[in-house]
Amino acid sequence: MWPGLIVKSKEGGADVIQTYVFWNGHEPIRGQYNFEGRYDLVKFVKLVAEQGLYLHLRIGPYVCAEWNFGFAPSFF
Repeated sequence: MWPGLIVKSKEGGADVIQTYVFWNGHEPIRGQYNFEGRYDLVKFVKLVAEQGLYLHLRIGPYVCAEWNFGFAPSFF
């Protein structure tokens, strides 16, 4: 999913990709961290860099974005 969207963004004239980093996606259960699949942040950063684009990570703690609890894992 990401590679195609990143390429299309570049082809459309974008030079920056901006995204939130959702805490409750990366720590769904207290002490259990998830950096696999769609939550593989390192892979995402590398894919953006490979296209020669800048990356603006919007790291919480609060991200709003129509996201349940706005940032926090449900165990809060």
